[in-house]
Amino acid sequence: MRDIRVDLQDRANLIKKQMSAAQDQFDKLVERLKLEHQRRLKEPKAELEAIKLLTEKEHRRLAGSWPLAPQPQNPQAQSAGQDIMRPRPVVKLAS
Repeated sequence: MRDIRVDLQDRANLIKKQMSAAQDQFDKLVERLKLEHQRRLKEPKAELEAIKLLTEKEHRRLAGSWPLAPQPQNPQAQSAGQDIMRPRPVVKLAS
């Protein structure tokens, strides 16, 4: 029987080189996808930031020009307004 250890070692080295090449190719593909992902996100992120700034500006503008809820001057007017909102008991008349 012949010794095949050298052949097996050569084969293992070849497989290691193939695995290394595949890993390098994979790493390059992942890096390319990351760069493409970042490039695609630039415009939507810029739009979102612009919308946030515009919304904040509108909130500040509206908060400065309109009071949120007018407050009644006297407490009796406030309690009268609350009485209107209270449910009343139903009274049935005899017919």
